[in-house]
Amino acid sequence: MSGALVGFKIDGERKLLRLHGQRSCEGVLTELLAYLRATSDVHLRTYARALKMVVPEREAFPDDADRAELQPFLEANLPSPGTLRTWPEIFRTFAELQGWHAGLPFMPAALLSNCGDVSWGFLLNLDARELQVFVNRHARYAWCEMGGSQPAYCSMALDHARLLTRPDLSALQALLQQHAYAESLDVALPLHDAVSPPFAGPGKWQAMLQLTGGHVHLLLRRGPIQARLTQVGELKLDHPQAGAVLHESLDPGVLAMVQAIYGPGANLAQIARVAAHLSQLPFAPDEGGLPLLDLALRPSCGLALALGPGFFDRVRAQLLASGMSGQGWRFLIKQDDAVLRSLLQFFPPSARILPSFSHFINLLASALQGMPLRIERCQPALRGVERILDRTRGRPDQTREENARIFLRVLMRVQLSDAEESNLAHEAQDVSDFVYAHTAVLKGATWKSLHRRSDEWHRALLISVDPDKDVRWPALLPVFETGQILAVELNTGLSLAEEGLEQRHCIGTYANACASGATRVFSLRHHGRRAATLELQRSHDGSWRMVQIRGKANSAVREPALLDAAHRVVQAYAQAARAHTCQPLPRIEEIPPPCPSPQQQVQRAS
Repeated sequence: MSGALVGFKIDGERKLLRLHGQRSCEGVLTELLAYLRATSDVHLRTYARALKMVVPEREAFPDDADRAELQPFLEANLPSPGTLRTWPEIFRTFAELQGWHAGLPFMPAALLSNCGDVSWGFLLNLDARELQVFVNRHARYAWCEMGGSQPAYCSMALDHARLLTRPDLSALQALLQQHAYAESLDVALPLHDAVSPPFAGPGKWQAMLQLTGGHVHLLLRRGPIQARLTQVGELKLDHPQAGAVLHESLDPGVLAMVQAIYGPGANLAQIARVAAHLSQLPFAPDEGGLPLLDLALRPSCGLALALGPGFFDRVRAQLLASGMSGQGWRFLIKQDDAVLRSLLQFFPPSARILPSFSHFINLLASALQGMPLRIERCQPALRGVERILDRTRGRPDQTREENARIFLRVLMRVQLSDAEESNLAHEAQDVSDFVYAHTAVLKGATWKSLHRRSDEWHRALLISVDPDKDVRWPALLPVFETGQILAVELNTGLSLAEEGLEQRHCIGTYANACASGATRVFSLRHHGRRAATLELQRSHDGSWRMVQIRGKANSAVREPALLDAAHRVVQAYAQAARAHTCQPLPRIEEIPPPCPSPQQQVQRAS
């Protein structure tokens, strides 16, 4: 994100300022709330009406009338006001929101035509007496529509905004970020009016889904405070509380097609795309290959495929032209919808990476030789192959490709017990690390032999870490305490090796992944003893998620206290990562935090 738009709307006129730099949604809202808490509605209206916007690069310094208005302000706030001779000097002296707090009567106007890289907009709409939040990722609409024809993403009464606490704001910001990435805005959907029962929202908010006139709104409440979200495109059909009312209210035909294409976890943005093109979708929900329709429904993929009776012919022609073999195409269309959906989600094809996607499918087809992928092994298999091929380093050599085929073939054919199947995702990751590092073709390998050789290789690595050549990376959350669990971030190769030796698993081999910034590892400890190891991974959008938590010898972790602590660590680390990537905002007035309860997280330095 590059900057943000902030401003007033009064008597139908908008006065917008652009804040430059890496501005987070939560950071700008914190500043606005500090301003609101210190300012009455009467003063807001008086100041907003009198505020004058100028373009420093185009407008001369104040004329006599403007200077007479500006001079008392400068004399009251500066020891030597005569030294300021240009607009840029004044705006640098009273930077951004500081100018509002001080009552500066002039502000630099945002040139909306130059704000295509701005994602967030915040409006003190005094006509509606609301604080309004707008999101415009990828310039999906013109910023001149903000506060006009473009509805607010989130709105709440100014009086309610003044009551927000820091936990309220953090929970709200996380929800805003989640839905900000949806491809669709507030579009009409084929559903009838309904209201869901209240359910637990983010933080201490209570939520309720309101379906009105084909639009889906999320209503939030905490005590007297209410907020309203009008763009919730990432809300999913399988949402534990809101999903039932969506199923009951959606048009049955649209619902059937959406689930056939995207599965039970389809979101509202995907539903909107299907609804908009329903008449052009030529296939019934019970036919195979339907997830491929997403290639035409998603404009962002760039393939420009026309829907209609010849859709599969056009897809086939484009894939074959990108390098996919006939065997690869037959392999692709023979997968059942669940596997095909999983495959397309794992490696979403687009015009930019279509040759890489085709190459990947060709490898899968040649490895399996007509044998389909099994849904329960789809993710471990695909992730393992990806690690062996290491797509980020370009097309791999023939040895690595052949070993990837061997890995996939033995993984899909091996017979496992229920316990071994449940641990397969972790074991496949370990074995794929070994296969990636192996420099010769693994001829005649079985899953059992690969697993044995992988264990030996990992143990050898764990005891060979040289402290003088140790790999290190920054720890954003060195020590985090929640309840009786202490989470220690492991930020060196040696600390990972020690954790692996103590816990008898392979976390010691994760040093390169951690050093690259894609992975973070925490040791969860109870009364000073190691209880579990937690791995976090960064997603493509920069968010962090838990990918695994394991006890000694890779045992599954089922203790509620450890699982709850792990989720709290993820939230705390995500917040620390956001703060690390954003420039600190000037603090005019801190919003006082609420008194902490014994159950709340306590963060302290190591």
